[in-house]
Formats: sequence, structure tokens, C-alpha cells
Amino acid sequence: MRQHRPNARVVYDLFHVIAEDGREVIGRGRVDAANPLRHDKPARKAVERAHWLLLRNRANLAESERIQLSEVLQANQTLMTVYAMKEQRKALWNAGTARAWRRAWRQWRRHARESAIPALMHFAR
Repeated sequence: MRQHRPNARVVYDLFHVIAEDGREVIGRGRVDAANPLRHDKPARKAVERAHWLLLRNRANLAESERIQLSEVLQANQTLMTVYAMKEQRKALWNAGTARAWRRAWRQWRRHARESAIPALMHFAR
């Protein structure tokens, strides 16, 4: 793109950022959380079933789904971190000014790198 449009600006929108997050971070984090549970079939199944719960807006979940999501997040620190970072990333779109957004984005990237979760670290590049 730079070759044909050197002055073009890359613009990110919430929908595409969250979609990419779902593919790269939530999906990978869920797989990484499930892999060590190979010998604990019920726990592994719970993590695998949580895929759509992790992607959906919490406000759109039924009460039983909220409870299930909370149980999965409490049982797995990696998923808890990945989910919390997803929610923080969505909150970036509520920054009042470009300066506030940049400050929040830098902070988010720092937290992602410090998390030591490969999928988050990759997304923060």
C-alpha cells in the first residue's frame, strides 16, 4: 500500500480490532489455556466451550452464561488476563481526545508486553 499511496493513513476501527483480537488473542489464549489440561477432560471442555463467551459482549450474555464465564475466568489466569485486556482495548474507543487515546494505547501495549502471554505480546507490536 505504501508504494502506491505513500501518504495514506492507516485507520483502525473498533469492529476490526475486536475481530482481529478474537482471532489472534482470544483464540490463541484459549488454546494455550486448554493444552495443559489434556489430562483433565472436564476442565479442558470448559475452556473449549468458553470460546463464544469470551468473544461476546458481557452485557449480551444470559445470567447462566455470565456465571459460566466467571467460573472459567476464575479458574484460568491466562484467560482472565486475555479477557481483561480485550475489555480494556474496547474501552480505548471511549477516550475523549486523541492524546488520551494515545496515552491509553501506550499503557495497554506496555501491559500486554508485561503479561508474558505470547498472543498479547504479538498483538501489541
